[in-house]
Amino acid sequence: MKDLTKGMFYAQRSWGILFLRLFLSWIFIEAGLKKVFGLLGGSGLEGFAQMLAKIGIPYPDFFAVFVGWSELICGILLLLGLLTRFASVIVVIIMAVAIIKVHPNNFNYPGMVLVSALALLNLGGGSLSADKYLNRQ
Repeated sequence: MKDLTKGMFYAQRSWGILFLRLFLSWIFIEAGLKKVFGLLGGSGLEGFAQMLAKIGIPYPDFFAVFVGWSELICGILLLLGLLTRFASVIVVIIMAVAIIKVHPNNFNYPGMVLVSALALLNLGGGSLSADKYLNRQ
């Protein structure tokens, strides 16, 4: 009986990690598409660079490209469960800056995203991930 409950817990954990990855991947793929290509009502790189300049980020043109593409690529990596811990580190950094520079008084949403990324940094991509099949778990 003990082995059965251990197996059930492992399966539930795998699904939980998958749902967490899917949640974060959607957030970052959507954000990346808005920032890089101006899709889904986004402002594109130029508009994002202007926003970064307004809040005092140095080299706003560079960081608009860097953050926009990082969000899009990390979102795709999280979707696939590929290089999950690497992508999670990038997400944590982006969210920490967002909390400090963009949402210092209302950081519930970016804080939840940051904590979710920290969980994936700790747990990895799970058994339903490309990392598992590439033995990077």
